[in-house]
Amino acid sequence: MEINTEGVDPVVVAVTGEVDLATAPQLEAKLADAVRVPGATGVRVNLAGVEFMDSAGLRVLVAARAAAEQKGLVLTLAAPHDRVRRIIQITGLSEVFGLADSA
Repeated sequence: MEINTEGVDPVVVAVTGEVDLATAPQLEAKLADAVRVPGATGVRVNLAGVEFMDSAGLRVLVAARAAAEQKGLVLTLAAPHDRVRRIIQITGLSEVFGLADSA
């Protein structure tokens, strides 16, 4: 898994590879850092390069969303791969992350 972070309006966290039990802690740390960026207006997690995500990855995203909300920030997901979008939909998290109406 590779993670790149840039900007503050919003902070964009671009993730590639697989997000699973082994790699989820890396994503968790990067998202925690992103939420704490001074002057950040929000956090956008670009999932276009993620072809697989398991429940550990979903847990990290939900926790990061809660942490962002505590700081007054909005965490959004961008461009999830079809397989990742499907797991988000199956778990009911598409409503939480605002993916229910997007294609």
